[in-house]
Amino acid sequence: MSTARTLRIVGAGLVAAAAVTLSIAGPAQAVDPGSGTTVVALNTGQETTDARGGAHGLFRYRIVGDQLCYTLDVSGLSAPAVAAHIHLAPRGVAGNVVIPLVVESATDFAVTTCVTDADVPSVAEDPSQYYVNVHTSTYPGGEVRGQLH
Repeated sequence: MSTARTLRIVGAGLVAAAAVTLSIAGPAQAVDPGSGTTVVALNTGQETTDARGGAHGLFRYRIVGDQLCYTLDVSGLSAPAVAAHIHLAPRGVAGNVVIPLVVESATDFAVTTCVTDADVPSVAEDPSQYYVNVHTSTYPGGEVRGQLH
């Protein structure tokens, strides 16, 4: 068997294994290799509150130095968003606000912006210890959440 064919077979197996792992492990998170942007799925199932419904979204981010550039795209909130933050806490645990994020007062929105904050380098060191969530008047503790990666 040629080396090229062996590498294709091994590569296909790794892609399949990754797909199975993501489907079992929970929300998909990926890095766009061209831009270095990380994509995190947001949903009610990751919240530590009693959030219900079909709200969902994506948080795309890239960190360079103390600057965090992101797009927060959310749909189906039960009420207009009142706030969004990056919090310090592992999956399944509520944590303190670290970095405030910009939201629109709407149930469906997309915001793209950059923030400069002294805490951004800490997030970059171990993003898995942080999560983003969006707060509404219905769910002031958070309606949708996604653990960073």
